[in-house]
Amino acid sequence: MRMASRRFAGGLAVVAILAGIAMAGDRDRVRQSGVRVELIDGEPIEGQRVEVVRDGLVVGDRRVPIGRVLRWDRFAIDPTTEKPKSAPRAGGRDEVLLAGGDRLICRVVSMDDEHLVVRWRLVTDQSDWRIPLERVRAVVFRGARKEIVRRSLSRDRRRPVDELWLRGGDRMAGELKSLGAEAVVLATEAGSRRVARESVAVLSMNPELQVVSRRAPRHVRVGFVDGSRLTAAWPKAVAGELVRLVLDDRTRHDVAGRSIRSVQYFGSQAVRLPGKKPRQAVHTPFVGAVRPPVVDGSISGGPLVVAGRWTASGLGMTSRTRMTWTLDRQHRRFCARVAIDDSADGAGDVVFRVLVDGRAVWASGPLTGRDPPKRVGPIDLEGAGSLTLEVDYGRRADVGDHAAWLDPRLLPE
Repeated sequence: MRMASRRFAGGLAVVAILAGIAMAGDRDRVRQSGVRVELIDGEPIEGQRVEVVRDGLVVGDRRVPIGRVLRWDRFAIDPTTEKPKSAPRAGGRDEVLLAGGDRLICRVVSMDDEHLVVRWRLVTDQSDWRIPLERVRAVVFRGARKEIVRRSLSRDRRRPVDELWLRGGDRMAGELKSLGAEAVVLATEAGSRRVARESVAVLSMNPELQVVSRRAPRHVRVGFVDGSRLTAAWPKAVAGELVRLVLDDRTRHDVAGRSIRSVQYFGSQAVRLPGKKPRQAVHTPFVGAVRPPVVDGSISGGPLVVAGRWTASGLGMTSRTRMTWTLDRQHRRFCARVAIDDSADGAGDVVFRVLVDGRAVWASGPLTGRDPPKRVGPIDLEGAGSLTLEVDYGRRADVGDHAAWLDPRLLPE
């Protein structure tokens, strides 16, 4: 029987050692690939190769101290337009959602009393992963309809039970007993129920038993080409072109460096604004209900994704929303990027503003869902007591206004 004591079992504490990652290859391959590095002060660096070295990154012929790196992303480039293209989401596999926001696009093999056993195609040895059940938020089986997935993961569904969501839309509640290649067994009030696995769309785990792994102060969020996302320690260079993932004292796997799409760094000198409690957060709806800002996610309920580029740290808002923070006068500058995220499907029309001590110091002008992100700052905060981020209406009320503040951060002297 799955017990709450599993909370203290060994977790999926992912420690990654990223190898030096080369973008080189034959001429066509190099021409069709690129790397973009963003520093904490917003400065962009672009090249065809990024390499992780001791205490830094090498991009082309430039070496950057790791403490100055905000993130780096790999893009596929269309040679005819020279514009980044998002890699398509790999299909035909299951999706394991982990407590804390990580996820694996993999094949779910089985489950025992304590672990979910999965196989991830990006690991070089194809070994099975044993993920403690208390780290699992949900399992989305391949082919599940988006509407059923959305309903099963809705925030208002927090019943202290396991739930099976069937492909036809029905659901069953109880305690998960087993999961195999052919069937899922659930203990319900009416007795044990055996359901064919092919009939199950989503397995939603008991939220009261879920445990989020504590992240190290200095960590990264790594995005992979298949859509997987993992949290790891700051990368270190080792020989070869592999990423080593250490899951616990007994389990480690390597993945090819080319399977990484992005690395986002946390724990540098930059202070992430989403991690600071605001003094005030107000949304004035055009019509309907109040929609408060979302920390580290889209106002639509999903992740923050702009032009196919996932951002782990940010604020999702709709129009006519204002958030204000009290400043401690220890930080001198503010930086961010602003956009309408991909969940709006090209719709939306907003104006972003930054106010310091109540005075507007920056405005985006009209920004639509078809426009690329705009860089904000660095904005001088010397002597300031408050910082306000505001999203206002554009030309079509609040239709599709899925506004996103990407990596909003305070910088020291």
